[in-house]
Amino acid sequence: MKRTLLAALALILASSGLHAEEPKSSYSITADFVYASEYVFRGIEQQDAALQPAVTFTSGSLALGVWTSQALTNRSVNWAQGSEIDLWGTYGIKLSDSYTAVLGGTYYLYPSARPRFSEVDKTYELSAGLTGPVGPLTGSATYFHDFVMESNTFQFGLAYSIPLPSEKGSFDLGATYGFNDIGDGNGDLPGTGGFDYRYYAFSASIAYKLTAAATLKTGLTYTGVTKIAGAPKNLILTVGVTAGL
Repeated sequence: MKRTLLAALALILASSGLHAEEPKSSYSITADFVYASEYVFRGIEQQDAALQPAVTFTSGSLALGVWTSQALTNRSVNWAQGSEIDLWGTYGIKLSDSYTAVLGGTYYLYPSARPRFSEVDKTYELSAGLTGPVGPLTGSATYFHDFVMESNTFQFGLAYSIPLPSEKGSFDLGATYGFNDIGDGNGDLPGTGGFDYRYYAFSASIAYKLTAAATLKTGLTYTGVTKIAGAPKNLILTVGVTAGL
């Protein structure tokens, strides 16, 4: 999600040069409309096929957004009956010409959660991370703490982007590896249900510039977990459009 939004922001800023007589805006608003063949969060399947619209406001180093995933099929067997709404924000602090510290927070809402199935209706987490070059790649390391599920997550990522000819977009590759230690899987419900596991993902996507402010993006992600017996490995297709508002 974040990479798509940042790509859209770059396109909008570039397009401002087409109208030099107009003052540049100090902020941008973008919208994402994405279809995912499956919704997997940190290696754990949450929903089958889903629509995942989002809106992001960006001003300087500050980004605020609303992201949602709404299951299209099998809602009754999906987590929280296939409805999730996230309110998130990040702030970047430039440490040098190459490295940036990123502070963030997310409030997760599950409007259709069922307590009888140990599904929490809300939770929230804070994060702190560092991004910068790792040789020819872009690297990131982030720590997340969820205050309701009492989880601690360490996530590491690598990314590489290849520009398409004529500045029409990019071909992007990514890899993620994470450690997740969940102290209270039941959140504020009775019981604890704590567990820990490792997760990984490999992705490849193409972002193609349709207009000065709109980008079509499609990609494949292969993801899985360790230390959870019988957990499936997933190949996920995403197709979406990002546009400046």
